[in-house]
Amino acid sequence: MAAVIMRLVPKEGVSRALAVMYTGQAVAAAFAAPIGSYLGGIIGWRGVFWVLVPIVAVTLMWQLLVLPSMPANDRQSFRSLLDVLKRPYFARGIAAVIFTFAGAFSMFTYLRPFLENVAGADVITLSQLFLVLGCSGFIGTWAGGKFANNHVTRLLKLVPLVMAAVTLGLLGFGQFVAVRAVLLAVWGAMKTTMSISWMAWLSQNVDDSPEAAGSLIVAAIQASILLGAGLGGILLDLIGIHATFIGSALLSGLAILLVGSGNRLLKGYR
Repeated sequence: MAAVIMRLVPKEGVSRALAVMYTGQAVAAAFAAPIGSYLGGIIGWRGVFWVLVPIVAVTLMWQLLVLPSMPANDRQSFRSLLDVLKRPYFARGIAAVIFTFAGAFSMFTYLRPFLENVAGADVITLSQLFLVLGCSGFIGTWAGGKFANNHVTRLLKLVPLVMAAVTLGLLGFGQFVAVRAVLLAVWGAMKTTMSISWMAWLSQNVDDSPEAAGSLIVAAIQASILLGAGLGGILLDLIGIHATFIGSALLSGLAILLVGSGNRLLKGYR
């Protein structure tokens, strides 16, 4: 996505264009999670999956009709991926990406059982909380679009810091509905800002090879979601949900250490 946007808009407009794109994700997050949670309580998760089938089919057809053909500037190969990964600042950034997203999704994957079993939320309250979380993504989209262009390294450190604080806050004060709603709103805003910030970092520091770098960062994000969800599940089974949330905060802490001052994530660092 970053590679495509970099070819569609001027360099100074990339972060704003990313924000526009992630607005669509924020809309989906705002409505999909609460609706899915509500329908799941009525028709079960398998029924929700079947409802998604025609929606996915329409989406696929729409993409085929409206997306332009944009061939890669250069031929992509495994070697081109390795060449980008050999850059010290980019390799460090990829490591920070992995811990940032792993920390986020080790908590987010098990947010529902926490809200149901620890906080005692019923289906209606659960849907309302997910709606709050999703709608707050619009704030994160605005913040990412406004600040990522000039303050990207600050955001890369701020996001996991706030996410870790929210996760621990849920453990300490999650029994209060109003506090839960505020904390989830903050977390939802950070989640959207997180994606925009890392894509803005990529566009600013790997602008000579955005497609190879984009492929690597997407692979890292997917791997980190798997890592975070898997680790969170293991901690949940062996110890409990509190261990899962503490593990999430620790992963975010490692991401903060990797980002550091941010200088070692910038182009030209050796």
